Amino acid sequence: MKLQSIQILRGIAALLVVFFHMRYQELKGILQNGGTEAPWLSGVVTNGYAGVDLFFVISGFIMVVVTQGDRPGLRTAAEFLFARLTRIYPIWWFFAGIMAVYLIGFHGLSGAGQGWQSFARSEPVLPYVIKSFLLMPQVEDPILGVGWTLVHEVYFYLVFTLILLVRRSWLPLILLVWGLLVIGGWSIGLSGHRPEDIPALVFFPMTMEFIMGAVTGLLVCSGLAWRAGTITLLAVLALCASLGIQGVETVHTLQWGRVMLYGFPSAALIYGVVTLERTDRLAWLIPAAVMFLVTVLVLQLYGTVDDSPLHLRLGGTIVALSVGTLAMLATLWAGWYGGQVYPHIIRGTTPWFQNVMHGLVRLGDASYSLYLSHTIFIVVLRLIFGVLGKFEPIAPLFRLGHAGLLDNFTFVAICLAVSITGSLLSYRFVERPMTRWFQGLRSRLFDPPEPQSKSAP
Repeated sequence: MKLQSIQILRGIAALLVVFFHMRYQELKGILQNGGTEAPWLSGVVTNGYAGVDLFFVISGFIMVVVTQGDRPGLRTAAEFLFARLTRIYPIWWFFAGIMAVYLIGFHGLSGAGQGWQSFARSEPVLPYVIKSFLLMPQVEDPILGVGWTLVHEVYFYLVFTLILLVRRSWLPLILLVWGLLVIGGWSIGLSGHRPEDIPALVFFPMTMEFIMGAVTGLLVCSGLAWRAGTITLLAVLALCASLGIQGVETVHTLQWGRVMLYGFPSAALIYGVVTLERTDRLAWLIPAAVMFLVTVLVLQLYGTVDDSPLHLRLGGTIVALSVGTLAMLATLWAGWYGGQVYPHIIRGTTPWFQNVMHGLVRLGDASYSLYLSHTIFIVVLRLIFGVLGKFEPIAPLFRLGHAGLLDNFTFVAICLAVSITGSLLSYRFVERPMTRWFQGLRSRLFDPPEPQSKSAP
């Protein structure tokens, strides 16, 4: 059974990453045009990479939930691994292949020149490409940069496959031991600054986010349903605070820092929204969404960025959270009062709410395509803006760094529209057909044969 709440969170996580990369390309376009202005996107967007942390926690949660009730053993483990790898690799190969075709077409196979070196850098080209397509740990990011997260995902799947060989009742103890091993390996320096080899990958702190998600899955599967609405609101509040306060990334903040700032609130958020869905109380998402959107808007207007002084980021976050909390309380009061005095009006908003939910679920369905494809779209659009911006009559629209905000807004709006549209098309015509074909193959390989009926004498 597909959880709508999880699909919505997937869509939000993907959008956070999209806005993060839009800001980077916006800044790059401004600098290439000789501009000195700051990017228009600021506030929460500067830490939009936190969408990856939400993805990791969701991954751990889903692994536990989808295997609930499965009998331990080799067949179950093999079917699980087949399902997960055929879900992640084919569409990855499609978009990584686009990047490989681009590099080979424009820069050849020599591996020399600025084009290849901007990707492979210290890695020999052939091993670099092979490791990229297989999602193996290496010094540099894969040929499509966002694929570094998939290296972690493949590792998670392999470990969870082994877990499925033993009794389900052992899972809490296994997760505890796994977490202690990560902490121990990191503490003696095995993780390094980034997961560039197998030991570094195994002991990298972000593995704790997958474990957090798995623990959350165990809580949900146990039937525990305690204060889901309050937990959801507090989790959104904590995530907004982390997104606003976090400054320039350091080795610490990109390891344990992000686990603390984004991992724990993500786990609480997943528990809250899934429990709300299972108890048919998704209306709590309305005040949560209002608080998030108002807080994000105020932080954007406040204009803080990652290298802003701490007192400015802290002050802006406090102001934004205060306004967001007031907006959330006003929404709760309006819902309660309207339900008492104007129940027909409150009921009349249900179709609109359901339509918004349906749109966010569709975006969540396409979140993997969106995650993999958006950097390609955004980079191409920045290059197009660079060409169009050379024509003076339309420079205010397309020359990043031009006086005013029209160029910035146009870039963000077009990038967002193209990224979402492209991902929906990719999901409809590439990802979903691939997924369905492999699901059919999975059924043929692992489903037990139907018993043949005996013919009548």
